[in-house]
Amino acid sequence: MTAPDDEPPTRTDPGRDELAADALTAPDPGRSRPDDEPVTTLDPDRTPPVSGWSRILPARLDERFQIVRDLTGSGQQGDVYLVLVRDSGEQRVLKVHRPGSRPDQRVLDFLARQPNRCVVTVYETGAEEGRQYEVMEYLAGGNLFEWRRRQPSGVDRAVVAGLVRQLADGLAGLHSAGVVHRDIKPGNVLIRTLEPLEVVIADLGISTHVTGGEAFTWSNTVGTVPYMPPEFVSGGQIVPAFDWWSLGVTVYELATGRGLFAGVDHERAVRSWIATRPVELDAVTDDRIRLLCRGLLAMAPENRWGAGQVDLWLQGGSPPVAADPLPQRTTTSADEPYVYLGQEYRERDMLAAAMTTNWNFSRTLLFDGDRGPRRQLAEWLTQFPEPGVPVGRPDRRASDDVRLLYQLRAVDPTYPPCYRGWNITRSHLPELASEGVQGTGGAADIVAELWRADLLPLLATGSASQNLGGGDGLPEALYRWRGEVDNLRLLARSLPDAGARTEMSRVLRDEQPYALSLSLLAATATPAHRLEVRRVLDDRRQALNLPWFSDLVDRREFEWIAYALVPYATRQANRRDLEERARQAREAWLRRTERQREWSRRQNRPQALGYAVTGVAAVAVFLFALIGFSNAMGVATRSQIDDGWLAAVIALTVTTVTESLLAWDTGGRFHPAYSFLGAGSIALGRASRNLIARRIAVPVVLVILAVLGTLTVYRPVVPPFVLAAGTVVWAVRRHLAWREQDRRERAIVRAA
Repeated sequence: MTAPDDEPPTRTDPGRDELAADALTAPDPGRSRPDDEPVTTLDPDRTPPVSGWSRILPARLDERFQIVRDLTGSGQQGDVYLVLVRDSGEQRVLKVHRPGSRPDQRVLDFLARQPNRCVVTVYETGAEEGRQYEVMEYLAGGNLFEWRRRQPSGVDRAVVAGLVRQLADGLAGLHSAGVVHRDIKPGNVLIRTLEPLEVVIADLGISTHVTGGEAFTWSNTVGTVPYMPPEFVSGGQIVPAFDWWSLGVTVYELATGRGLFAGVDHERAVRSWIATRPVELDAVTDDRIRLLCRGLLAMAPENRWGAGQVDLWLQGGSPPVAADPLPQRTTTSADEPYVYLGQEYRERDMLAAAMTTNWNFSRTLLFDGDRGPRRQLAEWLTQFPEPGVPVGRPDRRASDDVRLLYQLRAVDPTYPPCYRGWNITRSHLPELASEGVQGTGGAADIVAELWRADLLPLLATGSASQNLGGGDGLPEALYRWRGEVDNLRLLARSLPDAGARTEMSRVLRDEQPYALSLSLLAATATPAHRLEVRRVLDDRRQALNLPWFSDLVDRREFEWIAYALVPYATRQANRRDLEERARQAREAWLRRTERQREWSRRQNRPQALGYAVTGVAAVAVFLFALIGFSNAMGVATRSQIDDGWLAAVIALTVTTVTESLLAWDTGGRFHPAYSFLGAGSIALGRASRNLIARRIAVPVVLVILAVLGTLTVYRPVVPPFVLAAGTVVWAVRRHLAWREQDRRERAIVRAA
């Protein structure tokens, strides 16, 4: 957070870097700023345009505007400049959004046509070089935050009422067009004139168009934390009531002269405070202003004042303030508080809410080695009677997130079912499962932990609150989920296509978070989810044209299996298409090179014969080594050794003739595909890989060596004849294979 005298910065979308308040604007890639360029803070009316600044603007904007000075400050969505219009010399404010940052187009359309005097005038919107820009009126009076700091004791009721009237008119105009500002705060309220005090709403960079006033969900990290309402801090919900809460915080600060959370120095603590407890208004001394703050700062958005009640208040009326329906949970207060994020907690539900809102911090605090905070929490809980809801203990191997959930359920078993930032309700399970299937964020891991640690029964004890759903329906969802898990396993085993069956078994075994997300989606899917799945399957069936996949899509019981196999079917179809393109390319090459290949086959016969002789030489070395080994062992008689040498000569003669005939016929294509050495090494490598994969390579090799050694020692005449017979048979098979390939290639050429 910031010091009491500083306004908190507006948080940007996740992934964007935040700028320091005094940071210079970074030039676009390829542009530069002079090293000696001064950063002026003088009155723009007395300051000439700064030379060199224009180089940081897109070219077309540089042609039209000349920068006077940088007004960006702590702005996060883009660069803001005071500029001179080159044609007229008028002063304007030019906001150029950063690359990739684009405001809601419907908000830009509203700004281009809105006539509301209480909203800053936007003369032009557009885009240049991929960067959105707006041209606005220049207001030299500063902003309401700077003006409020000059009123340390607060502002009187009449001035507050005048400001509220103008801001309420501006908000009514925005909301009537479906625009929620989302960042109303003194720093975004500009002063048009001081006498009389006239203000306008500015900086709609994160504003959102909400159709028909319906709720819209967004990341709850975007905006300025102390001005965020409870429904946004808890669940990222955006409704028009968002801006009325922010106006209430602004009124509080105007009336008291200080920030609402000026004494809280931790952002997480501010979020916890907003989400869990009403705003204390004792510092507002004026009764009428306090009534206005109570109406605008109602925790439930449906109870919060809007344009009608504010208008009635401005006319002197006292609209009723509805009491927020606080959930009936543990109402006993502890004598000794538990300190969390610098705040004291005496109620179980308040502490559970704060620790759940700051999940990651709570996990680190309680389970990151230091047992002190966990021991203190256990001692604090002894001040309360047993909640009457069994919680149990996590498995010893459970993750820190699971252990934290058990700890939070022990603090308050009736707190709404929340886990790792998700409100785990029956209505939210389909969305969680869908994100798990799509691989978004950590949704699949959350689903896996819900299953493995059996967390749904634990979460089912949670009741609903103002902004969070309860655990109703979770046991029924778990029952259906378990049924779908078993169903997927049974269907996977009954798939008719062997490849699909193997792939689905692998998914269920190796990609369990995905498989569990898929089964959860099958158990809880809404009609909209099922319609989307059916659309994907129909599109893929038509695009892939795989018979086995089309059959699965047509069978409703295999719908979710088919959905899971879409990536596999896509890979298979791509492989089929690649093989078909390769086949077509080879056939085209065969047709183009038919004459050259036939010429090469005939011309390279001498080279082929050389490979054949080399192969025969290798066989000779092997046979001579065998006969020599038999002679050295001295078991066989002299006549047997002589017969062995004769058999070796006959075997070499037969091998030479068969290899030479094959080499002469095959020609230049003899090696490596059909030669003794080339084809032999290919076959040997294939057999070796197969034996190694089966883990029987060593026993097989030992058996072969034992048989060969025995025959060589006792019957030296046998190995040469066996080798000769095997060579002849293998040569015939290689010759037939060559002839078959040659026949296919000639058929392709003739077909052309």
